[in-house]
Amino acid sequence: MVRKQKFADKKKNNVQKDKINKENTIRDKKKNKKWKKEKNNHSSLDKKTKETKRKQIEKKYNNNYIDKKEKESSFLKNQAPNEFTNKKQKTKRDNDIKFKQNNKYKPKTSDKHKLKTSDKHKPKTSDKYKPKTSDKYRLKKNDKFKFKKNDKDQEIINQKCKDIMKNENLSNSKKKKLIKECRKKSVVENYDLYKELKINLNDMLQTKNKLEKEKKINDMYAQLKKIKLINFSRTNLGFHILSALFINGNEEMQKKIWKQFHEHLTDICAFNFVSILIQSFYKHSKGFKIKNDIYLWLLNNTKSFLSKFAAKLWNVVFKNCQTQKRRKMINYLLIPNINILKNVPVENLKKKTNDMVNTFNEENKLVISKYLIKIIENIVEKELLYNIVSHQILLDACELLKEEELINIMDIIHEGCEHLISTNLGNKALILLLGYSTNKHKKILIKTLKNDIIELCKNSVNFLLIIRLLKITDDTTVLNQYIVRKIANNFETVFNDYYGFYVILEFFYDINQYKENKYFHVEWKNIIYAKPVKSIKDGEKRKTEIIQPIVDQLQILFQNKDKLNEYLKGGIKYMHLIFEFLQYTKNENIINNLLFVVEQYIHEVEQEAKEGETKKEKEIEEKVQEREEIEEKVQEEKKTEEKMQEEEETEEKVQEEEETEEKVQEEEETEEKMQEEEETEEKVQEEEETEEKVQEEE
Repeated sequence: MVRKQKFADKKKNNVQKDKINKENTIRDKKKNKKWKKEKNNHSSLDKKTKETKRKQIEKKYNNNYIDKKEKESSFLKNQAPNEFTNKKQKTKRDNDIKFKQNNKYKPKTSDKHKLKTSDKHKPKTSDKYKPKTSDKYRLKKNDKFKFKKNDKDQEIINQKCKDIMKNENLSNSKKKKLIKECRKKSVVENYDLYKELKINLNDMLQTKNKLEKEKKINDMYAQLKKIKLINFSRTNLGFHILSALFINGNEEMQKKIWKQFHEHLTDICAFNFVSILIQSFYKHSKGFKIKNDIYLWLLNNTKSFLSKFAAKLWNVVFKNCQTQKRRKMINYLLIPNINILKNVPVENLKKKTNDMVNTFNEENKLVISKYLIKIIENIVEKELLYNIVSHQILLDACELLKEEELINIMDIIHEGCEHLISTNLGNKALILLLGYSTNKHKKILIKTLKNDIIELCKNSVNFLLIIRLLKITDDTTVLNQYIVRKIANNFETVFNDYYGFYVILEFFYDINQYKENKYFHVEWKNIIYAKPVKSIKDGEKRKTEIIQPIVDQLQILFQNKDKLNEYLKGGIKYMHLIFEFLQYTKNENIINNLLFVVEQYIHEVEQEAKEGETKKEKEIEEKVQEREEIEEKVQEEKKTEEKMQEEEETEEKVQEEEETEEKVQEEEETEEKMQEEEETEEKVQEEEETEEKVQEEE
């Protein structure tokens, strides 16, 4: 409804302004006519009389002009208050009125430059060309961009314009027309190129074949050589095209694009689209060099962190860096640009901030602490509390600064401290700084978070913040109204959650009961149970004023025997909570339910023990049977082995006997052969002897 009223009021104002402008134009025309008539009548007079008459006319005109503007200002002031809700509109209107009063109308006397009434109220024509949007390719509001030209194109256009102006045959009107047409042609050419790039981008993104995609990327890059990429990247269309080429291109393509942006990284601080584009370069770069170049540029230009657009790049780089690089980034930010602290060794910059600061003298420590407070003030002024780098700076400030300085920092931050919840580092810093906050700061924070308390109880990071608020805030009415009541209304959802259970468990412990809380994690305890400087109320009193609605919800929940049995079987943490809960209840039903559940639990344990004994006996019998079976199998195997050995021995003996018989037979055969040979030899000798005898006898 408020928007509709504002819109209607704006329409009324615009209609009334149009009426006033029309009346002013009619008056101006009449005055110009009168002035011309008077001038023509006095043309025959002397110079002195002319000057006096001209001054009189100017005075009349200026007085009427001032009266007219005063009426407009009085009309605007007397309008409804809804029209002046925006402060920027007030300042613009007042400045326009002052400017017009100071720059009064002074008509020239020369005949050559007489002002026409029709030309006076025409809008000034700009040289920039605004093309008509076709039905197919209508530009959206976000796709609007300023058509900018290269330096070479501008030089060519300027030369053409000079040639036209030097031509004496042309009149002044023709010269103006030709110059306008020359400038329009160049703008139309750029518009056609942007149109082609937009079509080619859609085609490239739709193609799935890698080779075709690479060809289209190369073609688009060749088209972009006609334009300055640095100026083109400042537009919405340039951002979309260059980011698409960088993401879908190869390493070579990424290097080509990066060469043109490497020397012009200072544009990050001034232009939003350039900073978003370089963020995409850092995220999607396939090589290590581009990331390293961006990282080193940030270290050498630490003042860029306090700019609106470059801070987003710091955020992206810090999230995607390793721990050593993160420490180095923050140490560069915290060291001021002073001659004393210029020659810091590189090894100290890689350390933690607390360890690095301890290496300096006391004077240098004071300088760093003052500079750190100035940085935090600048962060709040530039609205950079959403940034993870500022979260790390605040967490380091909790370690470096003293109590008085931390109280001052909390006064600076308290208006936007809810932005610290977005990260783990910021949540830790906020938990520690809440100890130095006043009751007003805590109330403001609780009221800002009142609609998201149940989600924060379930979150793995933010549940610690709610526990810290329950242990520190002195105004228990605010706690009961905004935190405890909402937890009680959604009790089971919080109690059944892993992190929500710890929120309910911490209701039973004060801030002074650090040692008694034995189940909670040590790191969490050190953060939550840190000493609050500004809290005055006693911890036990605070606990008694808060805990009663939680106890009532636990009574309702534990009256159901089945749920109580489930929680007892859930683990030690539920047993621990039930033990603390019994100190605050005298309800007989719950105690009887607990006793019944405990009896069932004991009975189940006894049955399990009996079943365990029977199982053990059965297992023993089975093991004995298995052993007997194994022994029988072993004996059978031994017998089979003996039989096999005997058979093998008999076979060996038989083989040996056969071999001996064969050897004996072979020996007998050899002997027989030897005897036969000897007999044959004897016979041969006898025959020879007989032959010899016969020969002798003959």
